[in-house]
Amino acid sequence: MGECMIIYPKQDQPLDSSVKQRALTFFDSLTKDDTSPGLHIEPVKNSADPRARTGRVDLEYRALLFKLTGDVTAYVVHGIYNHDEAYEKASKVKLSLNPINGLPDFQQVSAPQKSIVYVPVAGEESGPKPFLSFSAEDLTVSLGIPPTVAEQAIKFTTKESLEAYAESLPEWQGCALALVAEGESFSVIAEELSLMLATPASPEEAMSSFDDPAPATDQALLESFDAPAAQMGYAKISGSDELRRVIGGGNFAAWRVFLHPQQRRWAQSDWKGPYRLGGGAGTGKTVVVLHRACRLARQNPEAPIVVTTFTTNLASELAAGIKDLDPSVQIAGELGQAGVFARGIDAVASAVIKSAGSDIGVAVASVLGVGRTDVQGRAGADQWKHALQVAGFELPENLRRTAFVQAEYEMIVLPQRITTEAEYLKAARPGRGVRLARAARKALWEVFAAYRSAGSQRGVIDFAEAASIAAAHLESLPSRPARHVLVDEGQDFKPCHWQLVRALVADSGNDIFIVEDPHQRIYGQRVQLSRFGIQTRGRSRNLRLNYRTTAQNLAWAVGVLKNVTVVDSDGEKDSTDGYLSARSGPVPVIKACADAGAELDYAAKLVTSWLADTEHPESIGILVRDRASRERVVSGLAERGVTVRALDAGAVKPGAPVALTMHRAKGTEFAKVLLFGVSEKSIPMGVKDYDYNPDDHGEALLRERSLLYVAASRARDELAISFSGPPSPLMPG
Repeated sequence: MGECMIIYPKQDQPLDSSVKQRALTFFDSLTKDDTSPGLHIEPVKNSADPRARTGRVDLEYRALLFKLTGDVTAYVVHGIYNHDEAYEKASKVKLSLNPINGLPDFQQVSAPQKSIVYVPVAGEESGPKPFLSFSAEDLTVSLGIPPTVAEQAIKFTTKESLEAYAESLPEWQGCALALVAEGESFSVIAEELSLMLATPASPEEAMSSFDDPAPATDQALLESFDAPAAQMGYAKISGSDELRRVIGGGNFAAWRVFLHPQQRRWAQSDWKGPYRLGGGAGTGKTVVVLHRACRLARQNPEAPIVVTTFTTNLASELAAGIKDLDPSVQIAGELGQAGVFARGIDAVASAVIKSAGSDIGVAVASVLGVGRTDVQGRAGADQWKHALQVAGFELPENLRRTAFVQAEYEMIVLPQRITTEAEYLKAARPGRGVRLARAARKALWEVFAAYRSAGSQRGVIDFAEAASIAAAHLESLPSRPARHVLVDEGQDFKPCHWQLVRALVADSGNDIFIVEDPHQRIYGQRVQLSRFGIQTRGRSRNLRLNYRTTAQNLAWAVGVLKNVTVVDSDGEKDSTDGYLSARSGPVPVIKACADAGAELDYAAKLVTSWLADTEHPESIGILVRDRASRERVVSGLAERGVTVRALDAGAVKPGAPVALTMHRAKGTEFAKVLLFGVSEKSIPMGVKDYDYNPDDHGEALLRERSLLYVAASRARDELAISFSGPPSPLMPG
């Protein structure tokens, strides 16, 4: 048996569906026995590289491979082509090592390799100047960019044209040039990509080393694919499950396999305490969480690991992502069991309370003042409104708002575990903005007391109370149920959630790992982690390279947040400056419509055109502000002959475009997105409830901006925005 490894490249375009299954069958057979006669693995006559092989995928298609024999036998996949094209490419391509940074390269041997000196013609001196201010030699010597690529790169006169060129290059080269276009220094880029650079004797030697690179052994080539920058574009595959994940997943699954060196570093590194990783939408924060969870589980299979986030839908996707990423990782069914326990933070709180049984009464008393045990049910949304009606008549009119009272309860009363009026009257209220006289505090306490009394009578608590109670219970135990806690979308956590996170795991190395984007805070209010015993200062960093969204879509999404101040969980200002994408695409389309009917007509026409251009209808998303708008879109498009599924809970299913709210879109991505109904009537929504205080009103308006930013950043390739009537004031100018 000739068992072997496949080294598979990241594909800009997924395999055609008619070829994909046959390719999977071919590569699966190849990993098991490369000597099987049915594969027809054969050397190629007149190939540029003696390692070149072809294999028969079917009668029409051939795989072009490069065989490496070292510690293991491996086949590096160049691609799958029509019969004649495969042999033509084999005559022009060889596998070599980059002489400057040691990365594996497919070199076009027929292309001119010598340095080209560009001499402008007469009169051209007054034309557009090159965008880059340094030479091709600088790019080659400092980063290892091949001379032919470097010489082309320095001729572009705009940042946009350079970025578009970067997108066409191999993964590490495109990323390097995208960072160059952003103005980063060569040293920062080399560190970002973990490049191990050789120092040539002279620039001339560096340029000439690409003309006739020193021969590389098969073992050296094999090892070169382990370099962090190489793993951006190649994956080593040794089993059927991995094959299906890499080849069958296409673009939307690529992030699970091909990691940026910085992502890999944060997935693999160890810290002496909590760590916080920030970054904009699409920068791969969730990727790091998934890879890190799998790495910790493989490292210690007996360790109980909690992976949690704010919403139930995203928690389910995290659980599915861990299973897809590494089927060997044990999934825990109960909190405290060995393996990965992936649940929403409210479900984690419920699990703690359930496991406590009748012992929960002590924790309930410490949080609510009364030692109840009937705390499995959850309060409805009307309980705050009822408490205000019953006991809020002494409150000033401007404070008689459910939004204010609930926020005061969740930000001040619960975190400090205040159980009496006397405690509340002297409690500190950091970050609340509204100054409260003693009479106002006394009036508020009457509302809080009425709220708690109603909960006790109904045998329910709310979700924030549940998290506080769960934290209090865990703090009383001699040991904690988790060895590691990983938090995704931490910007939406409330104080009680952070108290629970801290209580889940003892202070130790690698105890808590948090990813967040404060620009995507669409639920909670800003908090500072240090107030809850989670110290991340000095242990935090931001991702900034967007893998999902084109530069054009990213620019529109970021424009929604222009000139606003956002604070991260360390209490520091966070900025979208420096976010960049190595992908290019069409400029977002903005369509103003005369009325609601005309907007539905436009949506039907647009979605129909998108459907004609894709084999995956579910890759089309229509995002709206609320559920009522979602239902109008689904029924309105149906009347126009376009079938669209409403998405609430659960995963996106194949077969049809989906319509979903902007809140539900969190954690999803689509090839093409229509933001429908982005008018002044739909977004911002509900901010008048926060008129009691300029700070809280500003935070509410920022959450609406963040919501539009989240929605726009779901688009991978194309983005359209429609509205009827006056447009939303939150749209970029």
